[in-house]
Amino acid sequence: MSTDTTPTRVITIGIGGATCSGKTNLAKHLQNCLHNSFIIHQDDFLPPTEMLPVDPDFGFPHCDDAPSAIDWDRMTSFLSDVKRTGFLPSNHQSYANLLESPEVVPIDDHKLIPEWKTQSKNLALQHLEKYGEKLVWVLVDGFLLYWDERLVSSLDVRFFLRVPEDLARARREARVYHTPEGYIWHDPPQYWERAAWPGYIQAHKHMFEDGDVTNGQLSGKVEELVLIESTEVVMTDMVKRVMEKVLNVSAGVGSKRCMN
Repeated sequence: MSTDTTPTRVITIGIGGATCSGKTNLAKHLQNCLHNSFIIHQDDFLPPTEMLPVDPDFGFPHCDDAPSAIDWDRMTSFLSDVKRTGFLPSNHQSYANLLESPEVVPIDDHKLIPEWKTQSKNLALQHLEKYGEKLVWVLVDGFLLYWDERLVSSLDVRFFLRVPEDLARARREARVYHTPEGYIWHDPPQYWERAAWPGYIQAHKHMFEDGDVTNGQLSGKVEELVLIESTEVVMTDMVKRVMEKVLNVSAGVGSKRCMN
């Protein structure tokens, strides 16, 4: 528990998208750009494997079926507490390091991150002087981030990374996961076709016109959502685009105090 009694204003930034679309990669860069920030990974709210539905033909657990893939009550309650207090609980355990994935894609402009860091720090100082409260930025990274309305409503800024199926599949099949139970998980045969991609499509149909998740335009059902085609934008430009939006929204917030 923090002993700092300075009132806090938390800005939550949602980074959603398909599996292996670059969400965590982007979130890590943004964390380095934002003066006082941390990441909440949706994967930290996965239920125990034995609670997941099982494919009737192949027998594998279905980890991508939105209603059961995340402990939604626990995650929404957790995020609500973070928005109220402005810090992560000391007993929070993240499983982000259990994923064996490629190194973070670098940013071409080595001056970019320090410049954004300075801008965010200056904005935080201005906010403290004007409202007497500190700004904290919380990045929320998740493959099903826009499925539960409670979670969506708690996000102040919303981004969605779209990636073609063939690229997402190639990246996914190159990954190995270590589960919280201590098992090593690699997608079994037919998992992509029967679970991963269909689960992604089903969970995001409402977000796109005519339910066309792959190529459609945003439907507007998730308000103020920014769509990023991750294969059409280099990481440097992606970070710039997100940071401009984040700082613009942050500069426009008034005092909304929460004591920690």
